[in-house]
Amino acid sequence: MKEPNQTLEHRWNQEEHDEFLKENSELFHQMSALLGQIAPGVFKEFQKYPLPNHQRACGAWAACVINNGRNNPNQTEIHRDVKESQYGYSCIVSCGNYTGGHLVLYDLGYTIEMIPGDLLLFPDSLIHHSNEPATGVRKSVVCFTQENVYDYWHRTYAIPLKRHQAKERRKKKENKLKVRKYKEDKANR
Repeated sequence: MKEPNQTLEHRWNQEEHDEFLKENSELFHQMSALLGQIAPGVFKEFQKYPLPNHQRACGAWAACVINNGRNNPNQTEIHRDVKESQYGYSCIVSCGNYTGGHLVLYDLGYTIEMIPGDLLLFPDSLIHHSNEPATGVRKSVVCFTQENVYDYWHRTYAIPLKRHQAKERRKKKENKLKVRKYKEDKANR
């Protein structure tokens, strides 16, 4: 498997993207500080291993994206960001001059009013989400670390992957239940 790299869009517009990252370094620092306060283990894990081919320009995260909303820049469809870290958090900052556009977290049953400048951490690979229609211009910057970065770290540094650890815990629990059921069945004969 290949190494994780900067996005194709970043490589196409390297100078412009590098300038954006530099101009917003304080924002990425604030986003990282929030992650460090709320989820210190995830923060440390994101920082522990180097990224190949580039520096961490998005604070604790491996990358960031500016969401313009595709066909409708003020509203997104219901989705999960399934390529992102299963056990990490992404951080979103809402930007623009708009009203409305609240973030809906469907699996939790929450609607969060986000005004320009608000930051929100959440596991966007696990929770279905979208934003409601907005009036004006609504954009967002999302910092994230994709699961393939963890795969790279696993291959390069032999770190255990949390999804493998969780699978092992489930297997152990299932085996304990099977043994208990076997003993109960044997005792009832």
